[in-house]
Amino acid sequence: MGAINMKQLAAALWLCCAAAACADSAVGPSAAPSNGAPAEVVVEGQGDSSALNARKPPLSISVDPFESIRRSLEPDPSLLLAVSPMTVSWRRTHPESLMSDRVIQPWRMTFSPRAGIIFRVRDRLAEALQRKLDAGQAKEYAWTLTIADEEGRVFQHYEGSKNPPEELIWSGQNDQDEWVRPGRSYSAIYTFTDSSGASRTVVGKPLLFTGIVHQEDTGMHVSLDSAVLFGDSKSDAELARPAGLDLLRAAADLIKRRLTGIPISVRVFAATEALAETQAQAIDSYLVKELMLAPKNISFEAAGAEFAQQRVELVLLNR
Repeated sequence: MGAINMKQLAAALWLCCAAAACADSAVGPSAAPSNGAPAEVVVEGQGDSSALNARKPPLSISVDPFESIRRSLEPDPSLLLAVSPMTVSWRRTHPESLMSDRVIQPWRMTFSPRAGIIFRVRDRLAEALQRKLDAGQAKEYAWTLTIADEEGRVFQHYEGSKNPPEELIWSGQNDQDEWVRPGRSYSAIYTFTDSSGASRTVVGKPLLFTGIVHQEDTGMHVSLDSAVLFGDSKSDAELARPAGLDLLRAAADLIKRRLTGIPISVRVFAATEALAETQAQAIDSYLVKELMLAPKNISFEAAGAEFAQQRVELVLLNR
């Protein structure tokens, strides 16, 4: 066989491609063009055409309108604790954040929640004997309790032939219907006598009160020490700071707890009537603001008195 030149080889390849194109054109309806170009091939799909007609869902982008302030709206976890660090300080005995004039301040303990003055007579007997006694041994001792004022006069007296009580609760009033006075010092003197007649005496700690609460026919009396309110000389025209304000604030808190809404009479006893009136006006102004009283619900009285009797009384009047 003779050699094939390049022109003959190209012609042979072209014929092969044309034949293949004519064979493939059988799958479609188009016929080969007359100019000798490759025929057009149409490929038809074999599936569900409904998917091609489906509509795309609308574009939806979620937007948080509070995104810029969302963190500031979250609660402070420390406020949800049983003991919040915002209301308790380990360095002090009362909350630092509750300093409003309208909030009761329970750490002010001027007025005891327990009525009366407590004398522990049997403890003083053990102190006198310098040893503890059981109930049977204590019964063998007679006892007396004398309460004397700062001038040495007997203010109240109790006694028993045996069996000193563990506690004796005194109202603060004597048999002459006199009440102890705030600012005055009282002493409790205990005497114990055994069966042989030997006696032992013990002097208790001085009793000194800055404020006393007691009930009388006219109403509830809150007696306050003028030396605390208006200085040691009891002659200042304005409330002493901080002691005087603290004492009057404690009295106001007492009224808020138990006696709110009751008309108040402020009675001041000072060296002169004019000074008493000035001091009464200072207390009146404080209580009107502190207790949010209407002017018709508070009044004041002023009178002169000797130094030992100078005091302030807030009388919550019976309706």
